[in-house]
Amino acid sequence: MKIKILKKPRKYNVGLNNNITIKDLGRVELKPNEQLTFANGKYEYDLCKKDWGFYSTPSINKRLKKFNFEVYLVKNSFNNIYLWTIEKKNKNKFHKYLKDENHVIVTRLDNFLSEGGLIRSIANNKFLKKCDHFSKKKKIINKDFKKYFKYNRPPAHEPNYFIKDYKREILKCNICGHFIARHKINTSNFYKRNYSTISHGNELYKKFKRILKLKEQSDNYHRVKRVLLFFKDLKKKKIKLLDIGSGLGIFLYSLKRKVNWTLFGIEPDMNFAKFSKFDLELNIENKNLNLFKKKNFDIITLNKVLEHVKNPINLLCGAKNTLGKGGYIYIEVPDGTSASNTVNGKEREEFFLDHLHIFSIKSLSDLIIASGMSIEKIESIKEKSGKLSIYAFIRKN
Repeated sequence: MKIKILKKPRKYNVGLNNNITIKDLGRVELKPNEQLTFANGKYEYDLCKKDWGFYSTPSINKRLKKFNFEVYLVKNSFNNIYLWTIEKKNKNKFHKYLKDENHVIVTRLDNFLSEGGLIRSIANNKFLKKCDHFSKKKKIINKDFKKYFKYNRPPAHEPNYFIKDYKREILKCNICGHFIARHKINTSNFYKRNYSTISHGNELYKKFKRILKLKEQSDNYHRVKRVLLFFKDLKKKKIKLLDIGSGLGIFLYSLKRKVNWTLFGIEPDMNFAKFSKFDLELNIENKNLNLFKKKNFDIITLNKVLEHVKNPINLLCGAKNTLGKGGYIYIEVPDGTSASNTVNGKEREEFFLDHLHIFSIKSLSDLIIASGMSIEKIESIKEKSGKLSIYAFIRKN
């Protein structure tokens, strides 16, 4: 056995918020049939080297159980699966960690009497099942969706869309936790006509200035900060960025003051597009995404956009096709999981009429994977405005 102790431990951060510091203390090399025992008081955990690999744990349903350990397969938001050994006395800490880091239990391994039970448990685990809501060849609503909310009137603080027959439902997928709206109201007309007027009123510049004055109390301030922090190594490089669904233009306006990137935007609402182009002097057009296919953008941003379209997979794949090799997409969507768990969930903005999709971390992850892109970072947050959101940085493979 060879042991190398580091005089200065190597430190690195992990976790959704990079707030967990790991200290790498050294390196141990074992020869075949040599064993190390890790102890915590009277509890023991063995690691044994064999000529074919490692005995990674003692017997999980005998010796580990004897030492009051439980063994779990756990999956994170990036679809990575881990084998964890849990001290029974610290199970509350274990479950808190799962919640904080958006991990889920695939199955417990130490309480099966036969391999058949283990196989059935894994086969029936909903967190390992892949939903097909976002396949272009499948219907978005299928048998996995069940009715969750029913509306006969608008939520109290929803903008007035002047709908005479206000009837709609919110359905939830029992596998991935994704929410979807079901109704006969044509929400696509909102963006062709007067969405800007309904959502922001007639005085767009006054609303723009009011948001800008909020500074650190605005959602946009922290959105810009997130983006620049993630792309800090690109801050001084020649970057082409496209913002899809630019709205009031405040994101690109704020970004323009921080970096010397080439910034473009597209916005379906004519009033928003005109305001951003002529009042803010931003390169935002009332055009279709297809016109940008030859741009080869380095970064594309989709800030609160995917929830408004019938088929998010089509928009995400379209955005992917406008990226250059190794390009990134930043996504923000409403967090249906967190919103539905609040006391007034049904009345919250996340479930307003203009949202056709309300996401969970798993359903957003499934959408990203279905688009053929890889997840670099994904997190659920509460914004300054009180909105509950999920954001993700993803990369073109």
